[in-house]
Amino acid sequence: MKKLLFVLLCSTLTFGAMAQDSARKAGMKDMRKDLRDVKKDKKERAQDLKAGNTNAAATETKDIKADKKDISKDAKNLKKEGVKHPIKKATKQIS
Repeated sequence: MKKLLFVLLCSTLTFGAMAQDSARKAGMKDMRKDLRDVKKDKKERAQDLKAGNTNAAATETKDIKADKKDISKDAKNLKKEGVKHPIKKATKQIS
């Protein structure tokens, strides 16, 4: 009886750990996507400013700010899940 209880307890902990790992991977994937979006938006903003289109540049700036806000939320969540320096890791992964 004790062995059965021990096996069930271990399997429950294993499945819990696996679920956390998939959440971390999804969070890191989302962060990498957001970092790519920021990089792309910055390039587009620079092109708009060079062309003299300030209205389009202003909308790109708003997009950049929204993406950065999302990145900071994702970083907080990933830190709670145990990922150290999630922004640096994601930046290295996309480079």
